[in-house]
Amino acid sequence: MRSLSVVIVGFGLMGPATPSGAAEEPPKTEQRVKDRGSGQALNLYIENDTRGLGGPGSDQAYTNGFRVSYVFAESEIPFWAESTMNLSAALKHEFENSIPNFSFAIGQQLYTPNDTQNTELILDDRPYASWLYASFSAQFRTENRIDSIEANIGTIGNTALGEQSQNSIHDILKIPTAKGWRNELNSEPTLQFTYQRRLKFFQLSDEASKRKYFDVTPHYGAALGNVAINAHAGALFRAGLNLPDDFGPARASGDGDSFVPVSQNFSRPWSLYAFAGGRATGVLRNIFLDGNTFQASHRVTRRAIVLETEFGAGALWKQFGVTWRFVTRSPEFQERDEVASFASLSLTYFF
Repeated sequence: MRSLSVVIVGFGLMGPATPSGAAEEPPKTEQRVKDRGSGQALNLYIENDTRGLGGPGSDQAYTNGFRVSYVFAESEIPFWAESTMNLSAALKHEFENSIPNFSFAIGQQLYTPNDTQNTELILDDRPYASWLYASFSAQFRTENRIDSIEANIGTIGNTALGEQSQNSIHDILKIPTAKGWRNELNSEPTLQFTYQRRLKFFQLSDEASKRKYFDVTPHYGAALGNVAINAHAGALFRAGLNLPDDFGPARASGDGDSFVPVSQNFSRPWSLYAFAGGRATGVLRNIFLDGNTFQASHRVTRRAIVLETEFGAGALWKQFGVTWRFVTRSPEFQERDEVASFASLSLTYFF
């Protein structure tokens, strides 16, 4: 026997979600106490267009990214989060009426034009750019939704160590180094805020075992800062064996995709699934295309809408998780009518 489980959640930025129009009850006190102490995890994300990771082997556009994050257990409130929760009534309400997690991460993203052997400025292609950042995020989870808020501080330009990162790896792998990094964007401090909500919208499960084998997770969010100003919406479709009771896998380069993994249920210590999804993003600013904020620099003509597709697979076993995906983006600027693709690998260890 199979059962169909459908959850429809109301849309509203940081407002209480409502299934089928009814108010969603906050977690019961005894459940919150039971859940406290779980959710602690260490995540490593690697993104690259190399064939060694399953990418297209192009070494262009968004060519490399990494992110390492530590997720605090639900009982832990880091010092930087204590005062933040009292900044607004909305944050305080979410903290008191959901299961919160906080996380800290460091990451880097690298962008290059197509021809990395040309030492001169390539006027009709994107600039060389790198971004090094630290992020502080909060996630608020209920049964049917998760909200993620993230603040990033960092730097663009040679202070982000893009040339050193890319070319040192190329030297180790005995492949040609990128020759045009002297044309990268100028150094600039960055401040960036992102938000995303993910919803448990639709799921199928086996009636006897209660194990989920299919779900649909829509999401929407926005970004604001001198790195990017945009808004996005999309959905993820997932099918497999013993799907985890979470909101789908995250990745390093997805605006707002900083949400934490739901702690593994060790009574069901494994999961195997495939997934596919899409996203549309309306872009008002992208520093990697528009150039520096406060001084003149190389830039190209940004497109207002960018579409993105992805497919991949994930697995959980006891305290370990792994996810691989292949991401393709529509052309991001007018001078080059080319799609760009990369592969993404994430590794998770649950404490």
